[in-house]
Amino acid sequence: MADTTITTALAGYPHAPVWAVLVTALAAAFAIVNHVRFTRAGARSFWAERYFDEDAPKEWRNLPFAQLPGGIMLAMWAVMLAYTRFSGDETLDALMGVFLFASFAFGVVAVTRMYRPPRKAKPRWLAEEEERRRARSG
Repeated sequence: MADTTITTALAGYPHAPVWAVLVTALAAAFAIVNHVRFTRAGARSFWAERYFDEDAPKEWRNLPFAQLPGGIMLAMWAVMLAYTRFSGDETLDALMGVFLFASFAFGVVAVTRMYRPPRKAKPRWLAEEEERRRARSG
């Protein structure tokens, strides 16, 4: 008679490698720290110099505005990758699927901000510097 027992070792999903969790978490932390540095910088900073460089591509100039939503998205991905170590519960797996699609909303916001940063996303020092430059030129 053949053995009909089912091996449970194959249940759940493959685990994400630890390096993927670490790289994603570090990228998220880097993006969030850079966002804080950008908001606290001043008109004489590297960030201002890059933002007002007319020869640079728009995506490069506006990249600081995408750092916070991009960092949140990467942090959500790190959580999802770490969760693969504990997956197997159908309810939590379904919630992680919803979590994945929610993270894409932050990605869309990040890409949108690279092309059209909203006025409210600009730090006070940047808005004041834009006003000063407009007053000088016009």
